[in-house]
Amino acid sequence: MTENEYAYFLYNIPGLGNKGIYSILDSGITCGDIFNMDEKSLSLLVKEKTSKTKPAKEIIERRKLWDFEKEAEKLKTQGISFISACSDEFPERLRHIPDPPFAIYVKGSLPNPEIPSVSIVGARMCSDYGRFMSREFGKGLALAGVQVISGMARGVDGISQKAAIEAGGSSFGILGCGVDICYPEENRDVYSRICANGGLISEYHPGTEPKPNLFPMRNRIISALADIVLVVEARQKSGTQITVDQALEQGKEVLAVPGRVTDRLSDGCNFLISQGAGVALSVGDVLDRLWRGTNGKRTKDNNTDDPEEKTLEKYRNNNEEDLGVEEQRSIEDEIVDVVDIIPVSASSIMERLYEKEITISVPELMGKLMDLTYKGLIIQDGVYYRKRMG
Repeated sequence: MTENEYAYFLYNIPGLGNKGIYSILDSGITCGDIFNMDEKSLSLLVKEKTSKTKPAKEIIERRKLWDFEKEAEKLKTQGISFISACSDEFPERLRHIPDPPFAIYVKGSLPNPEIPSVSIVGARMCSDYGRFMSREFGKGLALAGVQVISGMARGVDGISQKAAIEAGGSSFGILGCGVDICYPEENRDVYSRICANGGLISEYHPGTEPKPNLFPMRNRIISALADIVLVVEARQKSGTQITVDQALEQGKEVLAVPGRVTDRLSDGCNFLISQGAGVALSVGDVLDRLWRGTNGKRTKDNNTDDPEEKTLEKYRNNNEEDLGVEEQRSIEDEIVDVVDIIPVSASSIMERLYEKEITISVPELMGKLMDLTYKGLIIQDGVYYRKRMG
């Protein structure tokens, strides 16, 4: 038997948990040693390391009936891989975080550590603006070759992941249930496609139903697997803040998409920015932070063979292909059409464009509003815009 197979047995022992297993292994023994240890030595070791007696009894009883081949076949039939910290496949980014998982279940694949990754998180009950920006960032990052990681929840998570997959990119869902369970059901299309374009990951056993207390724990994995955590839209007190706190504890950079100060769903993002989080107005802002990294740990040079520079160039080229001269002209016409004689904000204009299925980033919109103002087609009143009459 391999060490990973012995680890799978140990991970299925009730009452041990991540901390218990790590504590026992810290004594310098292996999972195989634990499985084959005599009853007296095992009981003493488990009691010493965990202050519990029941787990040792569970190990002694369960190993008598444990069938390694049968258990491996169960996972294989479901297309699920078990990867423990004893395996070389276990993500290095998960090894050294506070309260690391001892093992994860994977359906599909793991994120490629050589490719930049961004976690996109935010409100479940997001606004039209939040939905629009989730699509914008999910699609844009995917087109740039960046892996998108999220919790596959309704709202910002699922929308950004779906946009990434539809753009031909890779996305990875970190679940608060077993990887064999789709939750919420409304994200069934994302669940079905993500394994072929990324993977589903969970520290919870297959068959584990989603429960409220499981979701906060999985958030530390969402932040750990990414280079940057991007908050699209969130209330000031929300589950998103848990992910942000864990990201900061892990030393990850946090970016936030600003919103109107009167929108409660933007309170969380605006607060994060006021506390020093980076501002993400466009996909380019996120890519720039990826290349520079936190505190300059990543630097971009002029080497045209640099894969990161090639990714940024890929994003630029995709944008140039998507926005030809004809389309740019039509977008300006559409903007003039949605601007009314009553002053409206830039975010309202963006929402109206979104309703017409027109995708445009915040910087692009602001640039076009400025151009239209110079041309005399619209008038700017402070932070509002209105149509010029006559």
